[in-house]
Amino acid sequence: MGLLNKFKKFKKAAKDFLFGLFYFDLYMDLLKTAKRYKDIINIFIIGELLGIPFMSTHLGLRLLPYLFPELEKWKERQLKERDITDEVPETI
Repeated sequence: MGLLNKFKKFKKAAKDFLFGLFYFDLYMDLLKTAKRYKDIINIFIIGELLGIPFMSTHLGLRLLPYLFPELEKWKERQLKERDITDEVPETI
């Protein structure tokens, strides 16, 4: 039992290492892109809440119940003070 358990731990560690080696940058870029798309949708929903019709009212009203809970977190993230150097890509 002990040898099988150690092999499973080694296999998981090797799998995590290879994922980090080959796919971590792609994964982080994908998360950043997904966050940007969510931000755009939230801007449209905020516009609907303010009365600015960016999308059709029917579509905005259908999306509102699903996206309303995350609007508070989005507003806090947008109002958070950021440093310009956080947006500069690393070249090394």
